[in-house]
Amino acid sequence: MSNEKMETKKSDKFLSTLEAAQKGDADAQFALGLMYEDGKGTEQNYVAAYKYYKLAADQGNIDAQVNLGLLYAYGNGVEQNYEKAAEYYAAAAAKGDAIAQYNLGLLYENGDGVEKNYAKAFECYAAAAKQGDAIAQYNLGDLYYFGKGTEQNYTKSFEYFQLAAQQGNSDAQFSLGLMYEDGKGTEQNYTEAYKYYKLAAEQGNIDAQVNLGNLYCFGKGVEQNYTKSFEYYQLAAQQEDATAQRYLGNLYYFGKGVEQNYTKSFEYYKLAAQQGDSEALYTLGYIYDVGEVIAQDYAEAHKYFKQAARLGNISALLSLGILYEYGQGVEQNYEKAAEYYSAAAAQGHANAQCNLGVLCENGEGVDQSYEKAVEYYSAAAEQGDAVAQCNLGRLYENGDGVEQNYEKAVEYYLAAAAQGDAAAQFNLGVCYETGDSVEQNYEKAAEYYSAAAAQGHANAQCNLGVLYENGEGVDQSCEKAFEYYSAAAEQGHAAAQCNLGRLYENGDGVEQNYEKAAEYYAAAAEQGYANAQCSLGILYENGDGVEQNYEKAAEYYSAAAEQGHANAQCNLGVLYETGDGVDQSCEKAVEYYSAAAEQGDAVAQCNLGRLYENGYGVEQNYEKAAEYYKFAAQQGDSNAQFNLGLYYEKGDGVDQSYERAAEYYSAAAAQGHAAAQCNLGFLYHNGDGVEQNYEKAAEYYSASAEQGDAAAQCNLGILYEDGYGVEQDYEKAAEYYSAAVAQGYAVAKYNLGILYENGYGVEQNYEKAAEYYSAAAAQGNANAQCNLGVLYENGDGVEQNYEKAAEYYLAAATQGHAVAQSNLGNLYCYGRGVEKNYNKSFKYHQLAAQQNYGESQYQLGLMYCKGLGVKLSKINAYKYYLQASTQKHVNAENELGCMYAEGKGIKQNFKIARDYFYSAARKGHSGALNKLGLMFLSGNGVRQNYMKAVYYFCLAAKRGETEAWHNLGIMYADGQGVKK
Repeated sequence: MSNEKMETKKSDKFLSTLEAAQKGDADAQFALGLMYEDGKGTEQNYVAAYKYYKLAADQGNIDAQVNLGLLYAYGNGVEQNYEKAAEYYAAAAAKGDAIAQYNLGLLYENGDGVEKNYAKAFECYAAAAKQGDAIAQYNLGDLYYFGKGTEQNYTKSFEYFQLAAQQGNSDAQFSLGLMYEDGKGTEQNYTEAYKYYKLAAEQGNIDAQVNLGNLYCFGKGVEQNYTKSFEYYQLAAQQEDATAQRYLGNLYYFGKGVEQNYTKSFEYYKLAAQQGDSEALYTLGYIYDVGEVIAQDYAEAHKYFKQAARLGNISALLSLGILYEYGQGVEQNYEKAAEYYSAAAAQGHANAQCNLGVLCENGEGVDQSYEKAVEYYSAAAEQGDAVAQCNLGRLYENGDGVEQNYEKAVEYYLAAAAQGDAAAQFNLGVCYETGDSVEQNYEKAAEYYSAAAAQGHANAQCNLGVLYENGEGVDQSCEKAFEYYSAAAEQGHAAAQCNLGRLYENGDGVEQNYEKAAEYYAAAAEQGYANAQCSLGILYENGDGVEQNYEKAAEYYSAAAEQGHANAQCNLGVLYETGDGVDQSCEKAVEYYSAAAEQGDAVAQCNLGRLYENGYGVEQNYEKAAEYYKFAAQQGDSNAQFNLGLYYEKGDGVDQSYERAAEYYSAAAAQGHAAAQCNLGFLYHNGDGVEQNYEKAAEYYSASAEQGDAAAQCNLGILYEDGYGVEQDYEKAAEYYSAAVAQGYAVAKYNLGILYENGYGVEQNYEKAAEYYSAAAAQGNANAQCNLGVLYENGDGVEQNYEKAAEYYLAAATQGHAVAQSNLGNLYCYGRGVEKNYNKSFKYHQLAAQQNYGESQYQLGLMYCKGLGVKLSKINAYKYYLQASTQKHVNAENELGCMYAEGKGIKQNFKIARDYFYSAARKGHSGALNKLGLMFLSGNGVRQNYMKAVYYFCLAAKRGETEAWHNLGIMYADGQGVKK
């Protein structure tokens, strides 16, 4: 081949056209310019083309003006100059050239060579479109679509796209498909959309191929077909369309229309990302973020999110904010998080607005501001963001950043709940359960808790369990409660673990298992849950499910007490009071009881009252004790009500009042408090503070006795013994006394001893009587000590032993027992079991007399009368006889009669003497009967009557009065009142 330059052979047509052009023929000049521009018939030469177009244009050739404009527009053969292009387009357009009109419109639309002016562009496109220019029709449709240079009008847009599409314009066909898909300018019609996308796709329109893939992917207008979708995406991807590459990545990722292949998926995502597809970059970041199909790598996620964010991807801005908020792949930085959330929020991203609201609410990375939180939550909520709606509801509920408004709160919760937001459903459940801002409705609460629980919301599962446990809004079912507590507990929910422990502890809804209870309490306790710490402490204290360990109990109580848990504080106080697991300290007990009492813990208030009552750890103070008992009693604490009843009964720390005592005993008794039932029975028994009612007494004693209260069993025995309020029944009395005796109750032992001594309800048995008296006496029962002394004195059931008698009388006398004091006085008087000692005899009788014991008053009278242990004094004798007579002491009445009859120690008065003799005589006193006979014989104080004298002498004689026999003999001898 020659190295010489080859010349293009000029065609005959070119040569003839050149000849005509050189002669100034404008059409030939245009044709020649076209041949130079296209390289047809000659070598391509833009400069030569420009030359000839210019010559023709200067002669007014429209086509030449158009093409000359094109050369200036693209800088072919001349320096690019949009102004010149516009000048030539305008010249041709003015003459009605459609192409020139279109091109001029394009310059106005883009602001190239002319000032951007959509109205001018619209005008030019309209002129060209009118002439049937397809591209102009398409561009005119575009201006109508976006409302540029004219009012937005989808219908008009649709019309012009349709005109262009009919001419086969693929862009118009694509746009027409889009309008059918979106229902803009025409009724939505996926089938028609498919038709136009297909027409455009067949011409290689990339966007149409992508959208056609979408219709197949989602089954719109065609039967869903991932394989077809894949084919169309692939066509567009082969033309290096980033969107199509990303969609192919999606199909490979999920294995739709093609075998799942993460490697291929990554390849396509990366191809799209390399072209700057922000969604592909975001998707790559997301894959590294969640770590589902590859190893989680927050640093890589951050890299891709950042690239996507630079390209304006809003979701990437959100994700970057999340990484910075939680310190994932980057150092935690709330300020950076706020910055990214703000950027996305400014563009209206609801999630970002919500997250920014959270930062504002918590003061993380921004100044804490509930008002700002409300602002951002509101923006997101308006877009339907459920989390924001829920959070906004919470702020309205609490009055943070807005005026408190429960109705608004519920409104936002409802909006979020309707979208399935579990937190909102839970919050609504709480509102309905508590009746805050809505009418309380347990059924509704259960409904919302159920919806949230189904989504695995632990709080909702726990609360739903509570409703099932209590049967509120649902049929009571501990089995269901167990099920929901278990679900929440598996998520580590402390309250649910604690509640589950309680079910195992009590055997509710599950077989009782203390070990399991301890296990669940321990799990919750490790999370610092105070209720569980307290409950675990109780198990260690009682040794249920764990080895008993007071130290451990104290440890768990302490942990809960530090959190202000009242029950734990109270229980810890008990340990300090008893010294179990800790060094005994009533002062510490007072400290913990006080802390719990301040929170209204009734048991602690009651216990604190007891410490004040006894002066343990504090200065004894009955008023303070009563004050704490009242606090606890008002909360229905039966022990406190009982203790307060005791206070009012005795007048300790309060004004004595049997009525108030009865009131508090009644309150405690109604709760089944055995001691209160017994004491209330006692008040009814004696008519103290209530109208005396033996039936009521028996009723309360019975209730208490059934619970094993020994005092009540004993008191009920007394009623059966005496036949008060119940039919007299000694056997029943013995039965109840025996029940109380089995519990070591001293009074019952004494009473049972009386029954055996007298053979009431049991076979008389002095030995048994002595046995029971001994048992009661050993417990310090003064009555039993006295009666045992009597048995020893008389030798009943025991060998007679005055020394033993004196010993037991002394034991009882020392406790102030009047009968024992009197009996001991008698022993000293006669020197039985003790050395005779009138002074000691006088002393013990005096002690008994001071208690108004008639026998000792009488004995003192005798001692003064005879001068035994004291100086003889008829006046003092009279005084003691008179005291004894007021108690109907028959011997004292007789002695007083004698003193008045004889005028010894008092002025003689036969009438008064007669009255005392009558009183004693009616009681069967033989001496008084004899004295009455003498008074009727002598006529002193009565009218003389021998027959009556004989009558009283006979009565006295029958009772063994010796003097009466003598007097009766005289009457028979003298024939006075009887036949001589």
